[in-house]
Amino acid sequence: MQPVNTKSLLAFIFGQMERLNAKEITATEAIAQAKLASQASNVLNYELKRTIVQMKMQAIGADIEVSDIALRNIESKPLIEENYPDMGYPKLSTNK
Repeated sequence: MQPVNTKSLLAFIFGQMERLNAKEITATEAIAQAKLASQASNVLNYELKRTIVQMKMQAIGADIEVSDIALRNIESKPLIEENYPDMGYPKLSTNK
């Protein structure tokens, strides 16, 4: 599985739209893939909303340090066993 970021996710979606228009995939396949892309988008939106909530809590005086507030960069984290245990991703190779 390739690492995915917002740009590659959009490129995939647009590519699927072109394939659907060219009748290379069925509407059923396109619907299934659109639902999966929607779930990926939901995860990205969750991260944004989580950060906004932290900022608002800090603004009203909650015990949150400004340095603890961060929009986590989940898009750049490689899909390897060390980052996502028990998900079936490959282990990081130490051989060069």
